Amino acid sequence: MVDILLKRYLWLIDTLRNRGEMTYEEISSAWERSALNDNVSTLSKRTLYNHCQAVGRHFGIEITCRRGRNLNYYYISNPEVLRDNSMNNWLIENFSVSTLLLENKDMADKILLEDIPSGRMYLDELLAAMREGAVVRLSYRNFSGRGYDDLDVEPLCVKLFKRRWYVLTRLTGNGKLRIFALDRITSLGKTGCKYMYPSDFSPAELFAPYFGIVALTGDVSETIRLRIYDELRGYLKSLPLHHSQTVVEELDNHMDVTVKVAPTFDFIQEILSHREQIEVIAPESLRKELYDLITKMGNRYENSD
Repeated sequence: MVDILLKRYLWLIDTLRNRGEMTYEEISSAWERSALNDNVSTLSKRTLYNHCQAVGRHFGIEITCRRGRNLNYYYISNPEVLRDNSMNNWLIENFSVSTLLLENKDMADKILLEDIPSGRMYLDELLAAMREGAVVRLSYRNFSGRGYDDLDVEPLCVKLFKRRWYVLTRLTGNGKLRIFALDRITSLGKTGCKYMYPSDFSPAELFAPYFGIVALTGDVSETIRLRIYDELRGYLKSLPLHHSQTVVEELDNHMDVTVKVAPTFDFIQEILSHREQIEVIAPESLRKELYDLITKMGNRYENSD
């Protein structure tokens, strides 16, 4: 029942977000045509009112009824909540795509999706532990075979990056932070102990100066100037490398942007993935590091048999 109601709430948010103001009759008609309405139920005014109240309680999204002379219009009165709350936005975007796929399930062989590794099997347990303030005990092995056995940790947040889920934790013994990939956890369970989530800790602030998941190396953020060439300019305009990306110069053959980010392994990998269409202009230290890496790559090909 809870699952059904959640889908209805998300459907209502997504419908009003996409279509703007709607009358009760328009919302009711849209629900009757929805692929989610598999039992062909109707949406009464009382049910719609209850759904609006629940959306406000659970998501902080206010659905207001604007009363007109002949018709009443429903709309989202605080759309900034959708823009500013990354989890709400991610949840609704994914729900919208899921609904679209459901409506086109007869073309499943023509819709190709990317899979997320099986690490999501621990996602439910970690989220439940965070909600309850429960210490978990995990065992972990990286791809080199090194790792931990029966390590007690306090989960602080989860993060999705390049199709893998990660969990940021605090060690119970010394308070140090550690990040684990869920698909490399070999066992996980609650210990029965509780912990107090740090009131002054913000996961978003911790990861803000970084690109990706590498955030505990001690590297500090710096202003990095990048020169973007060819069609990559359009890609990075529509989907910036980092939230701090700013366009500082745009000419016919290139575009210069700055990002304020720590030059960690993840960031350097991202730069290299764009091949000759991106160039580090400053700082000189990072430019030299990229030059050395590219030179080593070239040497591997030159020295191959």
